[in-house]
Amino acid sequence: MKAVTYAVKHDIEGLSCLIKTLLSVIRTEHLVSEDTLFEIKVILNELIVNAICHGNNCDDNKATYVTVKIVGDSHLYVSVRDEGCGLSQKIELQKLDEYLEANNNSFNEHGRGLIIVGQLCDKVKFSRCRNKVSIIKSLR
Repeated sequence: MKAVTYAVKHDIEGLSCLIKTLLSVIRTEHLVSEDTLFEIKVILNELIVNAICHGNNCDDNKATYVTVKIVGDSHLYVSVRDEGCGLSQKIELQKLDEYLEANNNSFNEHGRGLIIVGQLCDKVKFSRCRNKVSIIKSLR
């Protein structure tokens, strides 16, 4: 699978359709367990919704760009970039939960999606300008 980039607007129906399409392509081209497909669905949903809602502030004039590629027949690469200004400070994923706890009260679920993504992926990396996150996920 060559790298393919999709532009997503603030459109829940379009987002659902995109995720179903991506899962279908992955399922068709690679032998992937249902558990792994479910994890990929969660990862895509969390990253894209985070970019739309937090990065782009649900602005209909801004797009979110999703790039997907299979690397070496055994790993999924996904990057999600929004048109926002990025996270306000450099955060390493290992310290993300501490950052979120310091910036949210215990009843707020804001930011928990990135922690979930971190648990489901083999690697998570934020771009230097902090408005793009890339992941690597084993397909086995």
